[in-house]
Amino acid sequence: MMLIGVNLSGLEDGSTFSTRAYFDYNVPTTSLAESWISLGCLAARIPHNLYRMQPGGQGTALDTTYLGYSTTLAQPCLTAGGFVIFDPHGFGSIQTSGTTVDITTTTGQTQYIDYMTRLAAGIKDWMGDADPSRVAIGLMNEPHQQTNATYQPLWNTVIAAMRTAGYTGVITVPWTDWQGAQQFSASNPVPAVTDPAGRCVVEVHCYLDPDDSGAGDASTSTTIGVERVSGLLASTLPDCYSGIVMGEIGCPADAVSAAALKNTLTLLNADSRVLATTVWTTDKWLINNGNYITTDQTDPRVEAMLSCLST
Repeated sequence: MMLIGVNLSGLEDGSTFSTRAYFDYNVPTTSLAESWISLGCLAARIPHNLYRMQPGGQGTALDTTYLGYSTTLAQPCLTAGGFVIFDPHGFGSIQTSGTTVDITTTTGQTQYIDYMTRLAAGIKDWMGDADPSRVAIGLMNEPHQQTNATYQPLWNTVIAAMRTAGYTGVITVPWTDWQGAQQFSASNPVPAVTDPAGRCVVEVHCYLDPDDSGAGDASTSTTIGVERVSGLLASTLPDCYSGIVMGEIGCPADAVSAAALKNTLTLLNADSRVLATTVWTTDKWLINNGNYITTDQTDPRVEAMLSCLST
């Protein structure tokens, strides 16, 4: 059965180079994670800002306080037997010293490999002897500057570096087009990666607004999400993947949008390859976004989430 959960957002908020907790960005509380867990929502995706995680840049240690925000949020989910994803929100870039560089450039790739190696080592130390199938690190949130053919060798290089660092958990693999699920089909399947540990999954995103942007606009059809994920679900995954994660999905609470969400979650839940789905949740920086959702069980979107848990 597919796990349902939320993005515990906030750590990625604000401008790229802002670093003041509770001022430039929000730090979600463990009570937020626990409130979703109490409903049976055991998956958690925890976005973070790469610059805040490694403010000194290439060759320097991660910021232990900032890393601790992520691991503290993850602990209740892991304790409850759930699935947690640590996700670098860089959109295909990495930042240092006030500069942003594409991770596929020579400079960017070197820095990115250093970053991911340190992140993998930090999460490895935190997870200890926990079940490695319950902990994931995303390679990058929504890369979009390059083609899948350009990203593929970089993903392979970074996966190898993370495994060399001793990380044995899951690695979620993004692809271009903002990780849009609709780019894949039976005739255009997900590209393969090479992983010596064999714990990779595909992570895709699917918003239910007209342009799939996540801006929070209402759906125009109750089948819009089904149409966007059907091609992926009709395709065959390469053997290197153990499943699929829907890392971001969301819509407003109007009747058409809520029905679109329920139809999409129902379809995803019926495919045994889909391991988890995480929607966006309470974040004061996003309160005016239509995707904003709380644990209110009368919200039709929450009803849709919980209905999948009971099937």
